[in-house]
Amino acid sequence: MRKVLALGAMGALALTACGEGDTEEAASPIVARGSTTVAPITELVANDGGFDVDITAEGTTTGFDTFCTGDVAINNASEAIPGEDAETDYISLCEENGVEFVELPIALDTLAVVRNSANDFASDLTMDELQAIWEPGSEVTTWSDVRQEWPDEEIELVGRPAGSGTFDYFTHHVNGEAGEIRDDYRKTDDLDQLATWISQDDNALGFMGIGNYFTAADDEVREELSTISIEGVDPSLENAQNGSYTPLTRPLFIYVNVDSLDNDDNVEEFVTHYVDNAYELMPRTFFYRLSEDDYDNVRERLDSRTTGSLYEGDPFRSESVSDLLD
Repeated sequence: MRKVLALGAMGALALTACGEGDTEEAASPIVARGSTTVAPITELVANDGGFDVDITAEGTTTGFDTFCTGDVAINNASEAIPGEDAETDYISLCEENGVEFVELPIALDTLAVVRNSANDFASDLTMDELQAIWEPGSEVTTWSDVRQEWPDEEIELVGRPAGSGTFDYFTHHVNGEAGEIRDDYRKTDDLDQLATWISQDDNALGFMGIGNYFTAADDEVREELSTISIEGVDPSLENAQNGSYTPLTRPLFIYVNVDSLDNDDNVEEFVTHYVDNAYELMPRTFFYRLSEDDYDNVRERLDSRTTGSLYEGDPFRSESVSDLLD
């Protein structure tokens, strides 16, 4: 059973995955907040194991606001928890509130730059061209501003807003600093809406996680979308795993409150099911799985209650998640 409800002006989605056989005496649902990107993965895992999980999709850092006050058991995250160099030092916020957490990488994602499929010329862009398009104060308004031989037609830019890990990761790697971006683009945390915007305009250009590209909308909308290669490299599983689609490949995470793990059997059972089944389930989400050895290392982090972040407050470390787990 799945419930979807609007969260007021924030436009977030709340997804509740319920197991069978619920009774009036059933335990309260496990509460997970955070990333819109990771929410469908967590929902699939909950449904697969028959767990009752109340999932609010509102953006990674917005989720950390609540997670780091100890109010929820799990934060879905499309970037590692930010530290002292970020706008909000969530590692310190968790420490101030006595929240210990276990960081569990659960998948790989490539940030896909997406065009309308009617666009048959912009199949590849360089990182310099991406920056020219998206940087603050950009004077790029038409395709011919990117390359002279391209049409003199206005680009319709769409993407994710602040509060999203996707937004932070894209702006950091494209423009050199998280949060730095031109302000004249349409933005939304509703991935169906984002995909629909691109499908409806021949000159649309946007960014989203690769799994969201495949799952954000129905087949009719997806048929109108095409990914763009970056520096001649497409955002495929092979290129994510071999490191050639850089720097726009990132890990995805769940963060789990240690107190919840130790004092709520449902949380421990759910998170264990998550880690143990991620390798098999991930292809069904259209995100990319880690290696089996990586998941073994993730399970060890869970079993040993290894607290803190592999990324030490820097979500943009250059090392691969596999290297950090080793």
